[in-house]
Amino acid sequence: MPELPEVETVIRVLNEKLKNLKVTKVEMFYPKLLKSSISIEDFSQDLKGRVIEKVDRIAKHILFILGDKVLISHLRMEGKWFVFDKDNEQDIKHTLARFELSENKVMIYSDTRKFGTLHYQDIKEFKKLKPIVTVGPEPFDPIVNGNFLHEKIKKSTKAIKTILLDQTIISGIGNIYANEIMFDAKISPFRAGKDISPEEAQRIVDSSVKILNRAIELGGSTIDTYQPEQGIDGKFQNELKVHMKNKTTCLVCGGEIKKVQLNGRGTYYCELCQK
Repeated sequence: MPELPEVETVIRVLNEKLKNLKVTKVEMFYPKLLKSSISIEDFSQDLKGRVIEKVDRIAKHILFILGDKVLISHLRMEGKWFVFDKDNEQDIKHTLARFELSENKVMIYSDTRKFGTLHYQDIKEFKKLKPIVTVGPEPFDPIVNGNFLHEKIKKSTKAIKTILLDQTIISGIGNIYANEIMFDAKISPFRAGKDISPEEAQRIVDSSVKILNRAIELGGSTIDTYQPEQGIDGKFQNELKVHMKNKTTCLVCGGEIKKVQLNGRGTYYCELCQK
């Protein structure tokens, strides 16, 4: 699943390709992709003629800013956006939606598992509506510090890594980066939130900012089931310290990296480094 660095990489590329282009035709091949309470016909008609003013994001959600409307895309497990010149349009498998644009461009949404979603909402209201209203602040938000995180988790019996994956508390962190963040912060992923001190909470926040910034700098990670569209090749997987490193030697202490399942997610850690 694409996490914050991958989504940031995608929106930067999409912004370069789509900014100021006009939607001229909409084709929805999988109606369940659209989650808003508007018919496919009305959605297609309302979208036609609108200009993509900007492609932005909130956490893992991609935002296509269209005047007084916003189209919100969540890629889930395997959603991908492609942009082509019409003359060189490729036959993309599992195409769920196709948008013809000005300047002879076409934008395609593909999703093998069909888990991705689109929401079409008013620009003035969307932050008060699902899915965005439930999204917590990103680690980069000035409000997020050790005290903020400690207050959110001090009564929780859930494992701290599981808490990091809860997008309502802090958003943008998925399984890959949660494993790396916990290793960088030198904290066991299995410790309960209530047992994390304010000082340790600050270390988690600092590691979150550090790891996510580095991943964004390197274009994210192209591992597991997620491969970004059209030649985006993230290099952060070359710097992973624990994720996907089961039974390898820890680069810090020389111990062995282990993998277990924690609430259904593959959790990689070094029990010597992470107390």
